[in-house]
Amino acid sequence: MPPRRLFASCLLALLPLTAAAQPPTPLSVPFPRIVDRLQTLGYLPLAQACIREADGTCRRHDAFRFPVPGSLQKTADRFAWNPENPFIRGALIQFERINGLLGPRGMSEGHLHASVVAALLSAKAKPDPWRWRWVRVSKHAGTRIPEDLRIWRASRSGKPGSWIFRTVVNTGVLGSTPDGTWPIYQRLPSTTMRGVFPEPVSWGTYAALAGQTVPQWAGSSLRQPARGMVGGHPVRWVPYDDPGILWVNYFDDGRGIHYYPRAAYGFPQSAGCVEEPYQAAPKAYHLLRYGVPVTVRQG
Repeated sequence: MPPRRLFASCLLALLPLTAAAQPPTPLSVPFPRIVDRLQTLGYLPLAQACIREADGTCRRHDAFRFPVPGSLQKTADRFAWNPENPFIRGALIQFERINGLLGPRGMSEGHLHASVVAALLSAKAKPDPWRWRWVRVSKHAGTRIPEDLRIWRASRSGKPGSWIFRTVVNTGVLGSTPDGTWPIYQRLPSTTMRGVFPEPVSWGTYAALAGQTVPQWAGSSLRQPARGMVGGHPVRWVPYDDPGILWVNYFDDGRGIHYYPRAAYGFPQSAGCVEEPYQAAPKAYHLLRYGVPVTVRQG
C-alpha cells in the first residue's frame, strides 16, 4: 500500500491535552482494569468471550450487551483483545471527546496516554450518552452491485438494533481503500484535502516517468516520485489541493467519509476515501460520532 502522504489528508495540529498534573503512566494500570472501566461507563459494549466446542476447543465469540448483526459479530471476533483493537480504541476516542480531554479541533487515535488513563479512572468520568453505532462500507469493484455505506445503531432497551441509514458511495480506485476496521478519530464539517491521486497508466508510460517528480500536493514545494504502484497496477501521481470538502469523518490515516461531487456514485473513483453524494453526506455526518468503528470490506 502506498505511504500515507499519497492519499487525501488534512494537515491537522494536535492540541495539548487538558488533564490533571502528574497522572499515572498507562503501564501502571492493568489493561483489564481499563477495559472494565470503559465497559462500566458504556463506551465499550462488548467483552472478550468464547464458545466451548464439543472437542474442548474455545471458539472466539465476543459478547455484546445487545443483539448485533452477524457481520458485526464476525468483525469483532477477528481482532486481538489488546490496546490496538479498533473497538477498544474507538471507546477511548469517544471517552476523550465526552470528557473534554481534547480541544474542539483536537485529534485522537485512541491510545492509552497517561492523561486519558487518569481521567478514565477518576470518579468524575462521564458515561457515554450516545447509543452505540457501527459503519459498514461494502466495496463491489468489478460487479454491477453499487458500493454502499450503512450505519447500524444499537437500541436502548437491549432489543435488536437496526440499520438506520444507507447511501451509495465511491471507494478508492485500484483498491486504494483497504479492507479493515478503524475508529473515527477526527470530524470536520469542512476542510481542505491535499495529496496525489493514483491515475492508472500503461507500463510504457510508467517507464517513461522514471526519475521524474511531482509536488506532494498541488502547489507544494515538496517533491516525490511521479510514478508508483497501487494494488499491483502502475500509476501516475496527480497532485491536488481541494478546499471546501464537506462533512468529513476521518477513520484510517488520511482516509475519510465525506461529500465529493461526482456525476455518479456506487463504484471506485476516489484516491482512497469513501465519497458520498451531497444529499446523504450531512445526514451521515450527524448520525456519526467520534470513536464509531468503520469496517470496509469487499462484498
